[in-house]
Amino acid sequence: MLADFRNWLTALTAPPEASTVASAPRETSEAYPRPAETLDLHTLLGQFLAVRQEVNLQTRAVRAQQEQNAETLRQLSAALDALREGQTRGEQTRQQAVEDVMRPLLKSLIDLYDVLAIAGREVQRLSETVQPSLDGLAAEETPAAPRSFWARLFRPSAADVAARQERQRRTRENSARVRQMLASLVTGYTMSLQRVERALRQHGLDAIPTTQERFDPERMEVVEAVIDSGRPAGAVIEEVRRGYLWNGRVFRYAQVRVAK
Repeated sequence: MLADFRNWLTALTAPPEASTVASAPRETSEAYPRPAETLDLHTLLGQFLAVRQEVNLQTRAVRAQQEQNAETLRQLSAALDALREGQTRGEQTRQQAVEDVMRPLLKSLIDLYDVLAIAGREVQRLSETVQPSLDGLAAEETPAAPRSFWARLFRPSAADVAARQERQRRTRENSARVRQMLASLVTGYTMSLQRVERALRQHGLDAIPTTQERFDPERMEVVEAVIDSGRPAGAVIEEVRRGYLWNGRVFRYAQVRVAK
């Protein structure tokens, strides 16, 4: 644009050629010649100063708008960060509140499992103890065949035999009923334990493995150190109380007996 303006100034100040002047038609009479165009440099300078001032004003306005946009973006970024931090903090607070509500419930479920497990073991032990007694009682009620002469001579009457057979039948029935009750009781405890275990797993509780494991101080507590157990030092011999992990964190430490 500057080069075109310079060419225009040069062409404006150059003298006209003779052929061009001779061939140009006379639009005015000789008495009233047309005045030649003159260049007003002051006006031109004023226009340029005005354009420069306008450019400066536009530059300042654009710069101010850019600064305002940058400040707006900074405030928006700060608000977005605060919103994200608030959401994270709110999520942590909400999760902590849920954990505070769930912890007593899970502890109650664990205590219920411990009680059911102890009762189930006691019933199983009672069943194993009573079973031989029931078998022996049924064998005692079975009449033996008379072997001696006097036993054959004083053979019990038919009424006595019938009464003994009735007692034997009742004994067998009672023994079978007791066995069935004990078996049903053991089955009931087993099913209850399975339901409680399923509820614990649904709420994110997993049992800490201890069998055939080495002692882990991050998850286990030693209640007894067994000497000369035949196992390597630090090996878990027996689990006294089951431990649990809740969402990957220790909820309750496992209590174990460890070889020393």
